Amino acid sequence: MPVLLALALLALVQTPAPPDTTDAPARAASAPGTAPASAAGRAAGGGRGDETGVEVRPRFAPSALYSADYGFGIGGGVGVGNLAGAGTDLAVDLLLQQHYQGADVAFWTSAPYVRSVYGLVAAGASTTDRRYYAGLAPAARPASAVDLEHSAVYAELRAGAFPLRTTALYVQPSVRLHLDRSSGLADDSRGSLAAFDPASRGAVETARGDRTGVSAGLEVGTDLRDWPGYPRRGVQASAEHRRFFALSGSDLTLARTSGSVVGYLPVFDRGAVILRAVAGVTRSGDADGDGRPDPVPFYDLPTLDDQLATPFRRNRLTGRDVVAIGAGVRAPLADVLGLLGVDAVVMGYLGNAYDDVFDQFRPAISFRDNGSVDGEGRAALRPALSVGLGLVDLAGGRTVLGASVGLAPGGVTLATLRVAYDLRDVGLGAR
Repeated sequence: MPVLLALALLALVQTPAPPDTTDAPARAASAPGTAPASAAGRAAGGGRGDETGVEVRPRFAPSALYSADYGFGIGGGVGVGNLAGAGTDLAVDLLLQQHYQGADVAFWTSAPYVRSVYGLVAAGASTTDRRYYAGLAPAARPASAVDLEHSAVYAELRAGAFPLRTTALYVQPSVRLHLDRSSGLADDSRGSLAAFDPASRGAVETARGDRTGVSAGLEVGTDLRDWPGYPRRGVQASAEHRRFFALSGSDLTLARTSGSVVGYLPVFDRGAVILRAVAGVTRSGDADGDGRPDPVPFYDLPTLDDQLATPFRRNRLTGRDVVAIGAGVRAPLADVLGLLGVDAVVMGYLGNAYDDVFDQFRPAISFRDNGSVDGEGRAALRPALSVGLGLVDLAGGRTVLGASVGLAPGGVTLATLRVAYDLRDVGLGAR
């Protein structure tokens, strides 16, 4: 509650400017000491706007260098701005690790904040034979973890608009096609499924074979940050409802409602206190009419990991529902001629995954890897801490490269630094 109250107060003190006469949505005035927010072409935090001329830039993924699950590797790509016209943006990314390979391509018709209406066409594929699985939280069993095989292909269409011509309100409808293939345990998997509870085993068994489905959703949000790529004050909040329908392989239907909020309070020279909360609830249908919700394939369930809260290890906390709250600080360490900067970022989180958060949530903290569930089946929150460094393009107003080390009950993880959250991010309700 204190985190949500603080974020609500931020929303009250940071109000959007009135609409202007350009195609770019108007936004609130910048905080003292930051670049002017009127530079709408750079407001998306990537230095990309409606400039003419093709712009090519490298993309890096420090988190790909090493993963305890997937081994060593390399990740990166290329971004090309203005390739198909002023304001367009193409991103191609490739990740190659010993036990994971993935590729993604995304094309934006315009960067958010540059135009009041924009669109996305994206596609990607991935495959792994080391998908960590310890069962469904909160009753996961890390000591009995297994390795699963999983391959996936997706294609997405998304639109975005600022209907009031200000960043006080944005909407993003989207539709996604999913193709998944799972053969269950990898050939040389550690452990077996025998130690898991029936629900955890069911999430693997129901995933076997080829499955095709489509999901559609609508996200509604507000962005009142002073400088989206490198914010010092303001708040961004969003809520999304999403429906998933199986096209082949099963009669599964899913409904997911999720929300997130992040706020910033200025401290130091260009530093900020950061407050964040994220939550999601997933419910499945009852196709066989037995009065019980249908089992959901493990890959269709949300995970509380580094994509949502940086320090949590990937695939450790999987369940129908997820909750996390966090607080931290971004502190400047160096400033080179006002062009480049180095920041330290420390974030602490409390979170967990649940089968039903309303029945299982327990307002307590557990540091034990297997000790979060009490005798009544209620689960305590799991703590996690991340410490990172970021290289900042001060002129462009964005963090261009950064990595963090996460410490959580599930172990240590290396993740790409995340301080600013872009409207182009794929959120909790992606599937």
